[in-house]
Amino acid sequence: MNANQNQRIPYAVFENEIQLPILDITHPLFNASIDEQAYHLSCLKSARSIESLKKMPGFIRNIFVKMSNVDNSYLSGMRTLLYKLGPDLSRGIKLGFRDKWAMKQTSFMGLRIRLRDLCRRQSDILLPQLRQFSERNLCLFNIAGGAATDSINTLILIQESDPELLKGRKIEINILDIDTYGPNFAQQCIDVLKQPGERFHGLDITLNTIHYDWSGPEALLNLSLERSGWIQLCSSEGGLFEYGSDADIIENLNYFFANSPADARVTGSLIFDRAHVNPGYLGFTEFIGVQIQYLGLEGLQ
Repeated sequence: MNANQNQRIPYAVFENEIQLPILDITHPLFNASIDEQAYHLSCLKSARSIESLKKMPGFIRNIFVKMSNVDNSYLSGMRTLLYKLGPDLSRGIKLGFRDKWAMKQTSFMGLRIRLRDLCRRQSDILLPQLRQFSERNLCLFNIAGGAATDSINTLILIQESDPELLKGRKIEINILDIDTYGPNFAQQCIDVLKQPGERFHGLDITLNTIHYDWSGPEALLNLSLERSGWIQLCSSEGGLFEYGSDADIIENLNYFFANSPADARVTGSLIFDRAHVNPGYLGFTEFIGVQIQYLGLEGLQ
């Protein structure tokens, strides 16, 4: 691997021949886009800001909601990817006014912190299994996975920790989503990263896209059964545990639990319950119309 590899920014093609950076959480520009102290201060101030917004005239509030880029009560996968890139990695991309505005908001830094922390956790889970079972293949399921940035970056972290662990075994990323734009871009990213000189060159990595509505999780059952001998990790970053109904979450977890190997694991992100979530976040999501599940750990249990 080139010593300057993590300094370069490889690009992949999105729809209409748009070149977008491949998100790599180990890149210095990604790390530079996270200031946890500034993010914490922003969270403290956000509650007061929301109260001020609520007092604005209706037409100004409507403009603000439109700027927040919410479609069908959730933030789309590719738009989320833009905000995860941050202001430095996204430099040079032609963006509309709304996205330029959002990119500068400290509040969206939380998406980058969430991605980084989840990938670190997933890497910590998989490393001991990969070391113990050199003969087993690796299967990643990603519910509402979009561009699969957490799956791709988990593999990057594993490779940085011990590059030999991914060699000589089949690796699958299975994106289970109703969206097609994010998974199509994920495929482009994998194709680029497998080229000579790139991170995944020489690795047997396959990306599969499965049309998946988490209200009907039979596809997850079938896939986990077919990969019963593989190391399995099922994840959902900013998906199932934040937007799914209680019944959908329970059904998906039960399907995976019943049909996956005993050492399979589930990871994901969820929001604190209403009593403990940052008041500014609660006010912001309700103000712009995002339909979030405020489960918290107790609610998940």
